[in-house]
Amino acid sequence: MRVAMVGDRSRPLTALTSALAAQGHEVVVHGHDGVDADLVDRLRESWRTEPPEVVHAHSWLSGMAAALAIGDRPIAKVLTVPTAASGDADVRRLERLVCRRIDRVLAAGGAQVRRLAALGVPRSRITIVPHGVDHELFTPYGPAAAKGEHFRLLAVGDLAVHNRFDLIVSVLPALADTEFVIAGGPVDANPEANRLMRCARHYGVEDRVHLLGPVDDMPALYRSADVVVCTPARSTFGTIALEAMASGVPVVASAVGGLVDTVVHEVTGMLVPPLRPADLLRAVRHMLADSALREAFGAAGRDRACARYSWERVAADTSRAYARAAYGVAPALQ
Repeated sequence: MRVAMVGDRSRPLTALTSALAAQGHEVVVHGHDGVDADLVDRLRESWRTEPPEVVHAHSWLSGMAAALAIGDRPIAKVLTVPTAASGDADVRRLERLVCRRIDRVLAAGGAQVRRLAALGVPRSRITIVPHGVDHELFTPYGPAAAKGEHFRLLAVGDLAVHNRFDLIVSVLPALADTEFVIAGGPVDANPEANRLMRCARHYGVEDRVHLLGPVDDMPALYRSADVVVCTPARSTFGTIALEAMASGVPVVASAVGGLVDTVVHEVTGMLVPPLRPADLLRAVRHMLADSALREAFGAAGRDRACARYSWERVAADTSRAYARAAYGVAPALQ
């Protein structure tokens, strides 16, 4: 099929594009930094002489721009739902408006399906297509980053309040011989970085909390971890958990958003209630105390990442969604 991708040039979009091309699709990416009238005009002009069969947008605004550029032409419109829900009334109106113009909506998991249902999207127009992981890049096999004799808890992500890295800092005093490493930034002149280190000083664990900033060799860093900890307070796709699982590392994660779908409790890791330090401590302590359990969770996570979340599998699921959008379009929302 001729497919037009509309979105920013992120690593996941690039990986999906490559996987779709490998399956025989002709994919053109219309990357953009922002969405405005100029984008609508550029898309409309690009599709004037050789329109695609499917347009796949990767944000609400990209979806609206694509729908406006397509107009009433018989081009299938597909949207991948962004991660975070907004409580803003104007944003929710935009989301409902876009959904009325889209033939098929791709949700990463159950949390997004429920969110779309709240927007009035029929279940028959939703396809669950999870995010993928490069299981050939993130693998248990290869060099690991250097570390000392301590156990290593690893968290990955922007140094932002919603990631709640402070929860891990708060339980560190009860975890002897354990360090907490955070990969992500920015570190310099970042109020959250300063707050985390003040928190570490408060709990007397400043020497065991390390802010690395952005890291180039993430596969090696994952391999060095005993447990990867994901403690966001709000919905997330679970990409970090996927990379950890592909690397053969067990995960302790908050039971929010896509993490509920990605991490299989007591199979590939452990899920804990969000914002509950006592439950987080119990899960981490249990996992650090049992090397065989960590190895079993890591192996199961690797198997799950390769079987369910490879980009080849994600591209195949996406291809089926394209076919349903192009050849079996459901009625528009009333």
